[in-house]
Amino acid sequence: MSSYWQSEDVVQIGEMQVSVPAENGLSYSVGSVARRIAFDLPANQIEFLSGKDSYLEFDMDIQYPAAGVPTRLQLDPAGAGMIVQNLRIYDGGRGNLIEEINEYNQIVAMRHDYDTDQSKKNTRALMEGATNSNPRHEGTRGSSKSDMADLTTNPWFGAANDFAARNVAYDPNVNKQSVHCCLPLENSGVFSGQVYPNMLTGLYIEIDLMPAPRVVRQLDSVTRFRRPNLNPVFAGAHKTADAAGVVTAPWNAATADDVDWIWLDIQANQITDISQVPFVVGETINLCRNTAPLVAGDNQTINMSTSAAAGVFAPATISSIEIDASGGANNGYVKLLFTADMRQNAAAGGRGFNAAAGTTAVYSCAVEEAATYPVEYNVNNLNLVCHTLQMADQYKAGMLAKAREGGAIEFDIFSATNYKNSMLASERQASFLIHAQNRKAKSLLCLPTDSSVYTDKQLVCSNGTYETTRDAMDGLLNSARSGITGCCDQLSELQFQINGNLVPARPVSTRKIATRESIDAFHIFELEKGLSNAGITPHSFTKYMDNFVISRGFAVNSGCMDLRDKDLSVQLKYLEATAPTKPKMFSTFVFHLRRLIISGGTTTIIE
Repeated sequence: MSSYWQSEDVVQIGEMQVSVPAENGLSYSVGSVARRIAFDLPANQIEFLSGKDSYLEFDMDIQYPAAGVPTRLQLDPAGAGMIVQNLRIYDGGRGNLIEEINEYNQIVAMRHDYDTDQSKKNTRALMEGATNSNPRHEGTRGSSKSDMADLTTNPWFGAANDFAARNVAYDPNVNKQSVHCCLPLENSGVFSGQVYPNMLTGLYIEIDLMPAPRVVRQLDSVTRFRRPNLNPVFAGAHKTADAAGVVTAPWNAATADDVDWIWLDIQANQITDISQVPFVVGETINLCRNTAPLVAGDNQTINMSTSAAAGVFAPATISSIEIDASGGANNGYVKLLFTADMRQNAAAGGRGFNAAAGTTAVYSCAVEEAATYPVEYNVNNLNLVCHTLQMADQYKAGMLAKAREGGAIEFDIFSATNYKNSMLASERQASFLIHAQNRKAKSLLCLPTDSSVYTDKQLVCSNGTYETTRDAMDGLLNSARSGITGCCDQLSELQFQINGNLVPARPVSTRKIATRESIDAFHIFELEKGLSNAGITPHSFTKYMDNFVISRGFAVNSGCMDLRDKDLSVQLKYLEATAPTKPKMFSTFVFHLRRLIISGGTTTIIE
């Protein structure tokens, strides 16, 4: 038995790229239900596949609801890889499953959050439609950086400077942009390592596309659930009946003032001109607190309405966005004009506080107050660009001879298998088995994801999702990746049991992370080992709380552990005074080497 992969035997005489169209058409529209696409890579057309140089190529745009209120939306900042939910790779006969990665985009999110630096961010922005923090649109009130606040270079919609006529209604489906994406399938073993001898097996690839509400996001600078400190700041309101243009601040229910526009503070969050305003004409807005930290259960919004009737709420609709040139107290400030006179009513329905300059933010109601928000995304001109290598005829003949004469061609691919377990929010101590039977396991990465059921609009604007932090920096930061990223949710400590032995010898404490104000060094040390063994180089730990990962490395110095016939369990303790808030689905990825054996026209896979 010999291995085909010996460098002295390889004689490469050329290379080329072959574009393989999707099997069921080139265009797909994805709404709240996943869609499946497939590619057939015939053995007689693609003989040797260089997976690491191959990629999915397509044009993508976001389809706004036909009856929806205008607002700006973008794809998840990790880019186009987030639309790949599940990946399955079969041999050409579709009888053998060579590789399957469920929840593929969870690995994409981990790689984006931890294996990242400015160079990698820029590359993903160019190739995959990812977005970065733009200094021009960062906050000045101490909020953390956001990858979902860029208005100038965001690929998913035109720059604000392109909309000079700001008194014209904004049509998102006209002003959106189509983004050309070149997406490498780098988290797949077939598409990440050595050259694959496709001439011996052929390949059939199935990809499930993620439902749109789970990957399409509203901007952080307009929603009140993610960094309200980053939102435009209220600087005063203009009384409709006052010809002199007297500024009303604070604006409260007791005055019963009719207001026809509000000003945005020019000294907060860089709202110095129209191009810096994250809102659009036709968008509905309201006012909320931005004092930090916000207190849970606080009445965070005012009760705005066009009616004087108590308890009625109706957000204001922006008719135009202008620069104040009156020469008055707010000269040079950006003002948002309303389509109808607005007043602030008495508290009702959890709303009601006095809107004061500096402590009040302006937020969008376009998604939050919608009955439903059936957003979609379109994928067009979908092809798998395969980088093929051309080998010398004698090399191909020798390989075929080995396979036909009873020999076997063997090689390993680096892959990941996902094992799932669930837990209720009420459970304080839990232990669950991971039924892994991998022969050459490298690392385990476990994501305790939020398994709550959310509506489409809640997912798009992060309303009610897992509360990552509530502190003086951001005020409030809800998760924008429910079901995709991990959440600590008051976890006190964790430990693994492998074959009857507790590892590490002492539990790994996460109490400081549970407070959302500090970091546990031992947990980060374990996470660094696990990520490195999984092929995810940990360049950054800034998202350790946004994407909480439980980790265990199985070996050092590129070694492996045989998990066959070994019990493997995770033990978790939630002992904090504050109870966990979310039910969880644990996605446990075991990264391992998978052996492929090709002999006599058949393919055998050894996990």
